[in-house]
Amino acid sequence: MNDQELNPWIDRVIEGDQAAFDVIYDLTKKKVYATATMLIRNKEDVNDVVSEVYCQMFKSLPSFNRSRSFSYWLNGILINQINNWRRQVWRRFRLSQKHDMLQEHRPPELPDEFLIQSEGQQQLLGLIKKLPYKLRVVVLYKYYYEYSNDEIAELLRIPVGTVKSRNSLALKQIRQRFGTHLVQEVTLKNV
Repeated sequence: MNDQELNPWIDRVIEGDQAAFDVIYDLTKKKVYATATMLIRNKEDVNDVVSEVYCQMFKSLPSFNRSRSFSYWLNGILINQINNWRRQVWRRFRLSQKHDMLQEHRPPELPDEFLIQSEGQQQLLGLIKKLPYKLRVVVLYKYYYEYSNDEIAELLRIPVGTVKSRNSLALKQIRQRFGTHLVQEVTLKNV
């Protein structure tokens, strides 16, 4: 998916064409779901967040700045929705904690379309999913989307130095758990 392919569809969505929205959804949903799945552990929550992403995208599309990449803009919406979701989860957790009714967490699940090709990649993906959210989101945008440190910093609204340190810390933790020889063989780019 590139911006030149999407521009005519974006124009049609702005004009009110529902079929054009469906085309944009079909072109972007795989990466949006994969990203959300890496950052949110509960599958039901992933679906809710992705639905909110596309609702927000539809509302905000007329103000989309075409000097930026559409994928980058859409990821900005995704991060905002995930942060909103995390705040809601935290509030619910605090309420539960006050009532001494903590629930156990389900293991992370992947959407059916997100297939992993090798056992090494499966192990690496499992380790990445175990990283704290702040490290996991940097790794995902750095190696899956191939964003620069500056782009990640802008997207997450954190300093570039923080992006670099979180990336370094994430890779250090992955190497410790996965082994340095396998990290060299399996690149994060293929996850």
